[in-house]
Amino acid sequence: MDKPEKKIEKVIRNVPVVAIRGSVVFPHTDNLLTFGRPKSVSAINQAYEQDRVIAIFTQKDPRVSDPSEEDLYKVGTIATITQLMSTEGEVHTLVRGQARIQLDEVRAHEPHMMGKVIELEESWAGNDEIKAISKQLVEMFRKSINLGKQAEIMTVMRVVSGQIPANELADQVASLLEVKVAEKQKLLEELALKNRLHKVLEQLAHEVNVLDIEKTISSKTQKRFEDQMRKAMLREKKRTIEEELGEEEGELTTDETHLYKRKIRDAKMQKVPYLIVIGDKEVDSGTLTIESRSDKQELTLESFLEKIQNEIKERK
Repeated sequence: MDKPEKKIEKVIRNVPVVAIRGSVVFPHTDNLLTFGRPKSVSAINQAYEQDRVIAIFTQKDPRVSDPSEEDLYKVGTIATITQLMSTEGEVHTLVRGQARIQLDEVRAHEPHMMGKVIELEESWAGNDEIKAISKQLVEMFRKSINLGKQAEIMTVMRVVSGQIPANELADQVASLLEVKVAEKQKLLEELALKNRLHKVLEQLAHEVNVLDIEKTISSKTQKRFEDQMRKAMLREKKRTIEEELGEEEGELTTDETHLYKRKIRDAKMQKVPYLIVIGDKEVDSGTLTIESRSDKQELTLESFLEKIQNEIKERK
């Protein structure tokens, strides 16, 4: 990530100028752009027919349909049109950002803007610190991708390789930040590389924090949903099993069991002298389970009737 050996010389040139809305083009990045306004289409076509060089500036207010010099940010990017496809009333382009430029003067407005632009040189002061921040930025970018940040695979591979110059690293990551256009424009205008790396790292760290929180919330929501679905399935299985057992084996369902338990409890509260229970066990043994206030016995029907008759005689 050392500074490139070749020094960027200050260049002044006259080129077609095109305005874009809702985005910022950075140097060292590839961008798919579609143009439909007549002046934009004219500027792109002329640039493509000549040396394929175009000056791209972002509009301050995207609602302006026919922007003039005052409607554009002063710092933009000079780019090369690598691919172009025309459709009815539109041109679709792939452009490669080359360097930061300043719009010095608009020299023509028809059929499109022609401008005098000055290439801006970056400051590489604090090279050791630049290396350290670059390393942090690569790690933070890797973490953001692992948390679900979207980016082209080739861009991801270049950034996480750690082998690209620091200025390209800063611009590549800056172009992918989920921030407002005005914030991206500030990053484009920052010529001190160390400061730009700091700002990009800060913005990316904020994104990572948000992505981390979203992932935690998503995991908790997913777990809660799975628990609810599992409990609902278990309840449905339990209900189905109880219905099957009740219909096929003549056994009581849970609701019926609760009903009879309540009846037994109510009978005891009313001091009923005997409770007679007849279940599967009693049917098999030919006996009755007799619950009195003091004990519980298993008797045959004849023995129970004899017991009742004796108690009646004793009370007379």
